[in-house]
Amino acid sequence: MLVLFAILSFANLIAVGSRVELLNFATKPLLISSLALWYYFRTRANWHLFSRFFLIGLVFSVLGDTLLMFVKMKGEIYFLLGLGSFLLAHLCYIAAFFKFPNFKSGIIWVNKWMALPFLIILTSLLCVLWNSLGAFLVPVAIYASVIVTMFAFSFNMRNRVDTTVSKMLFGGAALFVLSDLIIAMKKFKYPEMGETLSGVAIMVTYLLGQVLLALGMGKASDDFVEKED
Repeated sequence: MLVLFAILSFANLIAVGSRVELLNFATKPLLISSLALWYYFRTRANWHLFSRFFLIGLVFSVLGDTLLMFVKMKGEIYFLLGLGSFLLAHLCYIAAFFKFPNFKSGIIWVNKWMALPFLIILTSLLCVLWNSLGAFLVPVAIYASVIVTMFAFSFNMRNRVDTTVSKMLFGGAALFVLSDLIIAMKKFKYPEMGETLSGVAIMVTYLLGQVLLALGMGKASDDFVEKED
């Protein structure tokens, strides 16, 4: 499944880079679907509540990817529906990080001041986009708050999992935030941004972010079982 994810990702990047819409439509819904199947088979022997939340988040990501494909053809309602799906995905990721054992041992919980950089990131994002959002102000503000919270919760995994795993989770969340930032800048701030370049950048950061999160949560599940044993 992970090999299939890599092949589909490569095919999708070719589709986005060469603007072959048929190939994009054929591959995009399968990207995170294959990653979700990999994650399920990877963790089903050590099935915990945090694993379920993360898997559900991947499923909502598949739905979000699918809905966003129809924005150009069907209108902005599909952008809002896609945004809502990814909002639910991030809430599931937050729940997975929260339900993972020893939440209060996490670096942010122990050092509350470390939440400040994430508040600064959120405030900066909203300040940059504020005047350009128009009717999308409320949904984008809510979405931005949730994804930055997910980013912070990924950082709070530090001290709760192996250092390598915590770096994978934090890096994956950071790339996911970067991907959404590029989308927001292209859609609301700089619509003249190159379609091909921005599209490839969005997908590269998104796919790397998702796979790092999945790999990290898979390894975290293993580590949790080892500690139980």
